[in-house]
Amino acid sequence: MLGTSIPTTMTCPACEGPLDILRSCRRVRMACTSCQRQYQIHEVADRLDERAEEVLSRWTAIIYD
Repeated sequence: MLGTSIPTTMTCPACEGPLDILRSCRRVRMACTSCQRQYQIHEVADRLDERAEEVLSRWTAIIYD
C-alpha cells in the first residue's frame, strides 16, 4: 500500500510490535512494523490510543473494505 505512514504508540495484537496508521487515497489501515500484518480500523478499535484517535479524527470519512 502506498501512501502516508504515521507512527502510533499502539501495539500489534499478534506480536506486540508497533502499529502505524497507513493511509492511501481510499483506505486507512493499521500496520505492524514488526510482523507486517495489517488491520482494518474496526479490528483494533478497542485498542485505539489517544494519538491514533487524534490522527484519525483529521479525516472526515474512513472507508471499510
